[in-house]
Amino acid sequence: MRKILIVVGIVMVLLLLVTGCTSQTESKPVSTPATTAPTATITPSQTEIVSAPVKAAASDSSLLGTWYLKLMSDQNGTALVQTINPETTVIFEDNVNLTGYSGCNNYMGSYTLTGKPDADGKGITIGPLASTKKYCQDGASTETTYLQILEGATSYLVNENKELSITDNAQNTLVYQRTPYSTTSVPMGS
Repeated sequence: MRKILIVVGIVMVLLLLVTGCTSQTESKPVSTPATTAPTATITPSQTEIVSAPVKAAASDSSLLGTWYLKLMSDQNGTALVQTINPETTVIFEDNVNLTGYSGCNNYMGSYTLTGKPDADGKGITIGPLASTKKYCQDGASTETTYLQILEGATSYLVNENKELSITDNAQNTLVYQRTPYSTTSVPMGS
């Protein structure tokens, strides 16, 4: 009789161990922050998709498309810089990505509309930017300044004349229009 009780006890312990091991293999739901994309939780007994809330990115359809640089102000907004190449562009492709031509090189990066209004328009952050590395003797410093202002952007505004202004935190500004322009139409600054 004692041997039967020992065997039954060993069987019970083994069943508890096996049951405990199999219950640990089931997927446990993972808690995700509110800004992540939908995640799936699949357990052996069921298949269902559980979506976490997704924070929608701010968007502005007036920003999308190709913009041609019209003028650039530097030195805290006090000096106008003649652009070397009238084909300098920024292209807002969607609500996240941008590309463009900076007068010598092509560049690409991302942007985020913060939705925060400020004195110069609506909030935006741009970058980091990546650029091709072609050397152009003429306009290299202008191109560098252009990319620095763009990557330091804090606000943008599309005005009633359908011009886009992008301003950085030092009040340096890039002004764009929807069509290419002649280099003779831009005023020279000091």
